Amino acid sequence: MNLETRKYQFIQELVKVEDERILEKLELVLKANQSDWFDELSDSEKAEIHIGLDQAEKGEFTSHEDVMKRFTKWH
Repeated sequence: MNLETRKYQFIQELVKVEDERILEKLELVLKANQSDWFDELSDSEKAEIHIGLDQAEKGEFTSHEDVMKRFTKWH
């Protein structure tokens, strides 16, 4: 059975669920499965990423091509 078929069958079973507690447990499972790697970072790591994104938006970066030109002697 392929993934799409399994999802469809799961949805069909989900529609039949009448117990609120079961729905809450399923929601917890789905939310746990949707964790983002960014959420696992420390505050200082997140801050560094935001600084980098802000710099990129301002054009304060070196292009990949320029970096590769600079370091070609080590390739």
